[in-house]
Amino acid sequence: MKALIQSGFSLIELMIALAIIGIISAIAIPFYSDYQVDARAGVSRSNIQSIHMLQRDRKREFGEFVEGSYVPGGVATLSSRLGWDPGTGADEISYVVTCATDGAKDGECARSSAYTVVATHASAPSEAVTMTFAP
Repeated sequence: MKALIQSGFSLIELMIALAIIGIISAIAIPFYSDYQVDARAGVSRSNIQSIHMLQRDRKREFGEFVEGSYVPGGVATLSSRLGWDPGTGADEISYVVTCATDGAKDGECARSSAYTVVATHASAPSEAVTMTFAP
């Protein structure tokens, strides 16, 4: 008699393999999502610090800060008024600079005004990063 030669996997073996993959995915996906959130926040904070440094230079040179915004593929008044650009075409983060008290001409803050920078990622608007700077 010939011995039966088994080829392929049994249904039980396939189900165990799928269960193991499911468990690994259930653990890994939340960690990856947290990693993405942290990375977006880090890029936002870094760019906000760049804006702040340019604002300090402007305050030193002209005595005032500027208001403006940067929206990828749209409005970029921060580029024209402050000379700031995120440096990458793949950036999906919008930046808005607003003065705490205004009274100066359009686009500029009063000399004693603080300003706030809000960075909002296009795919995660609820995770906006906000930083306020005093004069």
